Amino acid sequence: MEITPSSEILSIVALIIALSSTVINYLVLKIQREPEVVIYALHDERSPSFINLIIENSGSGAAQDVNFTSSRAIPSRAFGFENAKQPEYMTEGPLIKGIPSFSKSERRIITWGQYGGLKKGLGEDIIDITATYYSRPPLSLTRQKHTTISRIDLRSFEGTNASDHNWDKQTAQSLEKISKTLASITSVGNQSLNISIRTDNSDNKNL
Repeated sequence: MEITPSSEILSIVALIIALSSTVINYLVLKIQREPEVVIYALHDERSPSFINLIIENSGSGAAQDVNFTSSRAIPSRAFGFENAKQPEYMTEGPLIKGIPSFSKSERRIITWGQYGGLKKGLGEDIIDITATYYSRPPLSLTRQKHTTISRIDLRSFEGTNASDHNWDKQTAQSLEKISKTLASITSVGNQSLNISIRTDNSDNKNL
């Protein structure tokens, strides 16, 4: 069978396509299993005046030996608004000790503080937190190193519920109003019940 130049070219093209498909499939599979560790600040939904630091693996695979470094010291338990005390700095927890194994969609939530206390500890500074971690790609004998940098800017909370020092007071006032309303309803119910009892007693006496 005679092999023509055109058939050789077609064979080479077919081989290139097959290799390209294999490489693309491998890369897609690899991406689908790569972790991505991010850190961000978010107000607490149950107590909006509190700000949490959240560490999350938003990727599709598990991260191993996660360690963190920051551009500056991170305030810890920084509570208060006006005249807040100078907070201490973080000396324990996952941002200091690291996370040995971090599954996909897993989170660590740190109660960071309140706007005034954090402002006292940070001033106008922005914190860059670098996460370094490893994963094991499919069909690979060695681990792959990953690095992500997350930027924390407290100024983005200015003018929000997290920076409103009256939020707790307003919440307490609202709860007090609800309590008084419930007490009023209970009082009306008791009065109606007492009337019924007195009427029954009256009927019994007549009998």
